[in-house]
Amino acid sequence: MHHQIVRRAGAERETLWVLLAAGAILASAALAVGLRAAPASDAPLAAHLIDSRTGLTAAEQGLYADLKAAGEEIAALREAEGRAPTPEELAAEALPPFAVDPSAAARGGHAWTFAGTLAETGDGVAYAGVSAAPDLAGSLVLRLDGHGAEIWLKRAAEAPPAPPEETALAAAGWKRIVSTFTAGVTR
Repeated sequence: MHHQIVRRAGAERETLWVLLAAGAILASAALAVGLRAAPASDAPLAAHLIDSRTGLTAAEQGLYADLKAAGEEIAALREAEGRAPTPEELAAEALPPFAVDPSAAARGGHAWTFAGTLAETGDGVAYAGVSAAPDLAGSLVLRLDGHGAEIWLKRAAEAPPAPPEETALAAAGWKRIVSTFTAGVTR
């Protein structure tokens, strides 16, 4: 007679292999995360630059956004008319931040003037907004050089140097607003 031992049905071996595979996956993941290089720290901005996300007040951020949009509108008006519009013409068009309205008063009440042409580019123009409330929002300069808008800030009720060239602005303590983007930016 032949005897055979029949084991009961179970999943001990399969369970053991699944647990070993899961452990191997977790160990390799932990090793990969541990060996991953840390991201390089952000380089500090130059002394004459200020970050639009972290260095501006809420009022200044709103003015910065308005000036970026106004730069495009002014460029289109310059092409259509063949000359740069005056701040009064921009205010008559109700173009923020040149328009005189309650919103402008709540963001520093800037007095906008035509700051002249830029000698460094030949055909660039600049607009200066001197703040009536520098503790709320500093004075601003919008420079248009044909390649886009540059916006400069000084937290004082002070007009920019004439002509508002980049080196003169930096020497007078004005800071150019820049947008820096890092991996932590979520908006």
